[in-house]
Amino acid sequence: MKKDGKIENLAEKWALTVKDMKRPWSTPFESFLLDTDSPNIHRARLDLSAARDYKDGVQRKPTDWNRCESRHQRARQDEQLGALRPLTSWQEAGICKGLDWTWNDWLLTQTERVLDLLEISTLRMAKDGVDSGFKACIWNVSQNVDRQTGSGRTALAPCLTPNMIPWVTTRGGPVTGREALALQGIPVRELLLTSESEDQLADLAGNAMTTTVVGSSMLAALKIAVDKLAPGDDAKRDAAAIEEALAVEDDAVAKRIIGEDILKTSQLDLAKVTKADLKEMLDLAERSSRHCQCEGRSGTSSPIEECSACGYRACKSCGGRPDHHYTPCKNVRVQPGEFEKRFKELLPMRVQIAGVTSQVLSLLRKRAEEVGKGTVTARDWDLWSKAVLDAFGTAEFRFRYMKRQYTWTAVYEAPNATLDLFLQNKTPEWRLTIKCPATEPVNSPLRALLVHPVARLRFDISGQNVLGGPWELCIPSRQTFKIDIIGRGELVPSWHASLGLGGHYEGTQRWSEVEVVVPEAATKALDRDIAGTYSLLPKCGQAMNSLHKKQGSDTDKGLPQLYFFFDPTRCGEAEDDSFVFSTSIERLDAATERAVIAILDPKWRESAKAQHTTNLEIRGGWVACEEAHLTAVSGSDIAVINGKNDTSQKLDQATYAVPVSAESISSKLDNEGCSHATALLTCRVPLDPAHSEFMWRQGAWGEIDILHQGNATFANLAWITERLPSLDGLSKWTTLAEATVSVRLGGE
Repeated sequence: MKKDGKIENLAEKWALTVKDMKRPWSTPFESFLLDTDSPNIHRARLDLSAARDYKDGVQRKPTDWNRCESRHQRARQDEQLGALRPLTSWQEAGICKGLDWTWNDWLLTQTERVLDLLEISTLRMAKDGVDSGFKACIWNVSQNVDRQTGSGRTALAPCLTPNMIPWVTTRGGPVTGREALALQGIPVRELLLTSESEDQLADLAGNAMTTTVVGSSMLAALKIAVDKLAPGDDAKRDAAAIEEALAVEDDAVAKRIIGEDILKTSQLDLAKVTKADLKEMLDLAERSSRHCQCEGRSGTSSPIEECSACGYRACKSCGGRPDHHYTPCKNVRVQPGEFEKRFKELLPMRVQIAGVTSQVLSLLRKRAEEVGKGTVTARDWDLWSKAVLDAFGTAEFRFRYMKRQYTWTAVYEAPNATLDLFLQNKTPEWRLTIKCPATEPVNSPLRALLVHPVARLRFDISGQNVLGGPWELCIPSRQTFKIDIIGRGELVPSWHASLGLGGHYEGTQRWSEVEVVVPEAATKALDRDIAGTYSLLPKCGQAMNSLHKKQGSDTDKGLPQLYFFFDPTRCGEAEDDSFVFSTSIERLDAATERAVIAILDPKWRESAKAQHTTNLEIRGGWVACEEAHLTAVSGSDIAVINGKNDTSQKLDQATYAVPVSAESISSKLDNEGCSHATALLTCRVPLDPAHSEFMWRQGAWGEIDILHQGNATFANLAWITERLPSLDGLSKWTTLAEATVSVRLGGE
């Protein structure tokens, strides 16, 4: 093409424009995977586990292991990986028992070549000082042992092909078909997937192109060639016509609903908080929580065994690796649905955190310096304080759902933050976490400041109110102290030696106990005293089998058990991973941060050395904030609950309407009855436009596509629907008010 007498190369301009649209990644692949308790995950596991049989029911054809065995043995020998199989413990007779967090049912369907490649890849990463079960990687185990499996690339997904076997190291199982589509940028929630098998979905994803790349290419083409397109006749007229058509459709939607006038209206109280014995509720939470990884969002497994050393639980079928010190669990199980129903009655549906201003934050910063909690640089303070004020200011946190894990969690969300209520048995607490803007790069200073919770509220378990209690803010300070770690007990094999690795790892040892000596200044800065002796629990898992349990002392009475262990990041570099002190040792889901008390220098590792002097880093200092209080939002008013004196409640200015009886809504089977929908439930709630979700439209009705938008819509409406009564009166068949049946007979 020519322009102003010069040849214009649109193809080159397009290629440069596409390259200019590149940006650093800020979201790991795990963000596109399904939650561990998702029903789709359980269905996928069943489908993939059944794949060992062909459609005609015959056994899956075995791979000739003899063709691969020599190559695998040579790789083990050349790389000094040893002969052990720590991940799956597979044997040639078809026996396989993976670690208790892996998909053992899927592993049983795999060939010897795949299983041994998983073992070799695990040992390769261990040789580099990485426990693969705690680093987010995707291995293509359909490749041969002497080809790169992608084990060194954390957080990034490789090119997905139809026939590959993508193993997720942190899951202990493969990428499912739905997840493969999501990794290609395809909006899976908007697809109607019913009869497709996991293999068919994987084929579809493998043959697809990543939508973000396709979309960028299309936008780049439009950008450089927009002046070549023929203009429309009248853009304003076309836009007005579209708006007019939408208005007609909105009016039709409103008119299709009939029968609202015969419903009985009642008041809806969204701020209602029922009082209960919190010790009893926490006991119910403990007994109904997930006791094994095979338990999903509902249901319980049995029999359950509990480790007497670390408290880990698993059913007898899933447990066994690692060994633990199992004894029968004494908990009398409670059904999750029963507990969830009772506990929701204690929670308001909308809350705010009031009383935090820029002046209050400045006072807290000064107070933190005075009590030895550290100082904050001007740059970090400006970034952090602005984010906190945005979250505390006018943000309204709305109830979303109860999440059942090894600890129950009630989740509230606002546009820029989340507020979670963790129901730990001894120290239940609210935690406020601020969402980092999606536009921030992965190495953004703001992203690093907002990784951990910025505020918490620990309520009194001897009381009856989950909203009352003192708030604490975590000032983003960083302090480093020198501490001594002294070897005690006896020398035992190191993690590398227990895996059978050769070379310089062969025969390496570590101490069965370590004593941590902390200076007084560090104790003052810490949230809890960590000094003491810690016993190694090599049979209780954790990364590199590093779990240490603190021996009891007078300062620990009434507090949760304290542990010392290696806690690698899922996506960071291995050399940046550290040992931590924490009360939480459960295996966490992606994007969930562990609450830690202090962190050791990343260079420190267990060894046979008698004494180490290393750095202890304390990230953040908790300071009491008397000015902050949790409030329940009720219509245009706020009912403040400050714990001790102020327990007043005000009702929401909201209503709902339901039928008086089933007979009152019986419709005629005429033209109007078939073309209109009879209202069964209406609900009216005052809503500030500044706090409205995406699906609300100003002054107009809108229809929801249940198949494609139902899950997201009802999740956003949970703060309303959880307080609506059940329509038990409509659960039986009802006689129609009037019915005329026409029968048309015909013949040849």
